[in-house]
Order: sequence, then structure tokens, then C-alpha cells
Amino acid sequence: MNGKRSALDALSAAEKAAVLDELLTARPDLREPAEAHAARLMKDAGRSAVADDVESALKWLDINELNTRAGYRPGFGYIDPAEAADEILDEALQPFLDDLQRRAGLGMASAAAEVAAGIILGLYNCREASSETLLEYTPDYAAERASVVVDDCARLGIELPAELLELMPGWSNLLA
Repeated sequence: MNGKRSALDALSAAEKAAVLDELLTARPDLREPAEAHAARLMKDAGRSAVADDVESALKWLDINELNTRAGYRPGFGYIDPAEAADEILDEALQPFLDDLQRRAGLGMASAAAEVAAGIILGLYNCREASSETLLEYTPDYAAERASVVVDDCARLGIELPAELLELMPGWSNLLA
């Protein structure tokens, strides 16, 4: 490449997606290997990485965000800080729930189970809210959302790993 930076390396994720779409349209013979590679990528769901990401996403949200969402809001009335905290936390958790749904929708039950386990473990790590976090405003958030994930898995036919009971003894009633 003669010392020049690669144009592909400089593209944003959206631009790379557009290039892939155009390439697959121009070269339909590449669709099958691209599909196989995409499936391989999606099957690799690291439970501990998901758990760490969920925990970070929920614990490190800016508590000052409550100032823009809680209290009296013209046209909406009074919004309780706990309600606002729930909403902000849900927005941070949603991409993980979407990933779970996406994998389950593609029939990747094993990968979906690992994502679900990671989400639940991440929530379990958030059950003890420290001060100056949004979680302190909604102490039952982690258990309530974990219960929703367990219910979603049951509805989707995803069997959670049995070892979750050992990893989360405080939530044995939720997982049983």
C-alpha cells in the first residue's frame, strides 16, 4: 500500500456496512461466505464479557442525568427520581436485551443463553448499589430486570446454564 493508510481502515462502522452491502449486491457469490462469517461471529458470546459490560453500563451512568429527568417537568408533571433512574438504567440495558433477542431470533440458542447469563450476572453484580449511582435510587432494579430476562428466556425456549445457581446464590429463588 506504499505507506498510505488504508481507506477501509479509515471507514466508520456505518460506512463499512454500506461497503459490505454494496459488495454483496455486486458479488452475490460472496453472500454465502459472508453469512457463514457473520453466524460464526454471533455464536461467540462471552458470558463474562457481557456481564462486565452490563455492570459497567449500569454502574457508571452519570447520576447528574437525574437532574434532566426527575422533578417537576412542564407538560409532564412531577417525575420521581426512582422512576427517572429506572428509565435511564433501562436505556443502558436495552442494547444487551436487543442482542439477546437478535441471537434467539436467529436460532442461536446457545449464544443467546450465554448472552442471557451474562446479562443476569451483570445485573447480579449491580444488586448492591453504592452511593452516588443511579442504582441507589432503585434498589430492586437488578432483581426486577433479571426476573424479566429469566421470563424472556423461558418464553423464547432458551435454557439458562445450570451453573448460574452456583454463581448467584442470592438469587436462587429467581433462577429456580
